[in-house]
Amino acid sequence: MTKSIVIGGGIIGLASAFFLRKKGMDVVIIDKGEPGGECSSGNMGWVCPSLSDPIPAAGLIKSSLKWMLKRDSPLYIKPSIFPSLSPWLIQFWKYCSEDAYQKGYTAGLELSRNTLRLFDELEQDGSLEFEMHRKGLLFVFLDKSYIDEKLDNYSIVERFGLPAPAAKSKKEVLEIEPALSDAVAGGIYLPSERHVRPETLTKALKDWLISNGVEVLSHTEAMGFIQEGDKISGVKIREKTIEGDHFLVTAGAWAGLVLRQAGLHIPMTAGKGYSVTISNPSIQFQQPLYLGDSRVTISPFHDSVRIGGTMELSGLNTNLDQRRIDSLKSTAAQYLRASVRGDEQAWCGMRPMTPDGLPIIGKVPSLNNLFIASGHAMSGISMALSTGSVMSDLVSKGKSDIDLAPFRLDRFSSKKTHENQKKTVNM
Repeated sequence: MTKSIVIGGGIIGLASAFFLRKKGMDVVIIDKGEPGGECSSGNMGWVCPSLSDPIPAAGLIKSSLKWMLKRDSPLYIKPSIFPSLSPWLIQFWKYCSEDAYQKGYTAGLELSRNTLRLFDELEQDGSLEFEMHRKGLLFVFLDKSYIDEKLDNYSIVERFGLPAPAAKSKKEVLEIEPALSDAVAGGIYLPSERHVRPETLTKALKDWLISNGVEVLSHTEAMGFIQEGDKISGVKIREKTIEGDHFLVTAGAWAGLVLRQAGLHIPMTAGKGYSVTISNPSIQFQQPLYLGDSRVTISPFHDSVRIGGTMELSGLNTNLDQRRIDSLKSTAAQYLRASVRGDEQAWCGMRPMTPDGLPIIGKVPSLNNLFIASGHAMSGISMALSTGSVMSDLVSKGKSDIDLAPFRLDRFSSKKTHENQKKTVNM
């Protein structure tokens, strides 16, 4: 039986392992922590193929320069990280153009075109139980001028079989979501979008994998690869080596560190996101909300609501800045009739970020059996099943029905720094 080693147990790794196992492969997952416990656990859980657009966009340079030193802004860059982050930022700003944005958006929609069908099939499987809601997504704005701009931006989704977003007046928005205040000027409704409670999805996948014979190694770090010619034959963990036929790196924001062990360098950085989950909330929301002027989001779950957002570039760390949690709550309050009260749990997680905002998906060009699927930024949950399906096809058949050219690793400069001979490559 062909054996696949998946390095990284976030939602992308769990979904990839699920589809690989469905194809009859022997699968092992290695995770440095608890699978599903990092960025996959506290995010907003949006399954929104319409929002497959990349983060770099025309006009973002001006906005980011204004925001980046303010701790309560949508984008904060820690001053001390500028020297090490500047090469990545320079590349990122180069992609802040309308042409790059449209190309990236088209690629993201193509990758996501099977998303809703795959979530339906996962739910219909019967052996996985997770919380999913089909309530659409409501953008709301305090400034009415944003509405036409966003409508134009998202009109492309119709080309991929998704319903056109619909403008909503102030009156209609307040009827759809009574929790909103009169300060809201109007909005946009995207009817086909969904959301899941991400913790329930990762748990369901992990439980299914274990019950179907997948070996899940928690708190286990990949320490190096065994390389033979143009192939990887094993990955070192602790005092032993796990051998396999295929190796897939799905380590999210840590993917760059893992791939360095194979002599590869990718421009991956960590974009820290924050959320606060309020149990037994004083306000019940009807559907997820995108507070469009401020880029703060709200997801209602069973017996709780989650407020999330912001992007903090401060290096690879999980230090929680309470000021950013406070900012999320105060920003949300501007849109609501009353503040949300209840038992609060603050969270932060590291989103894997590439300069062009697109994930890296595919085979490593210099190694015949090493694959990568990382860098999904804020779309990890939304793109997880489509990415996992693609990777299972790529590993098992060497090809995919989805055009993966926009996601290839070698669109960035990468360099293999070791000779093709049997050896261990350590970080």
